[in-house]
Amino acid sequence: LESSLLTQPWASVCFGESTFLAKACFRDTGYVLLISDLSSVWYESADVEVVGQRSKELNKRLTVHVSSFLHRLSNLVCCLLAGQPDTATSFSCHHIAGGLSLHVKSELSGLPFYWDFHCCPAPVEMV
Repeated sequence: LESSLLTQPWASVCFGESTFLAKACFRDTGYVLLISDLSSVWYESADVEVVGQRSKELNKRLTVHVSSFLHRLSNLVCCLLAGQPDTATSFSCHHIAGGLSLHVKSELSGLPFYWDFHCCPAPVEMV
């Protein structure tokens, strides 16, 4: 996943008043997200186990397979990076101690769908 991420182009995205550069790579086995404000770079890498656990915590009413969560996240993030965000979806970004949290609010199968990307500082070799 991380090597595939490096071949992805950077895209400019806005969350509220803040502009970032971001890139992402999604697979059936998980995802990697890289985001920068040009002074810091953060990332999150999550496998199916992490996605499954977090989906249960954030979406108690949704009982879908992990692959459905990954597919939905991929669609939402890829549309955002392509400059065509889903109008029924909101993204918000918050600086947290030692990292960056990206919150997604949308729908899946007619029910509310929430996701939090918990990004930590990216290692120098990744940057």
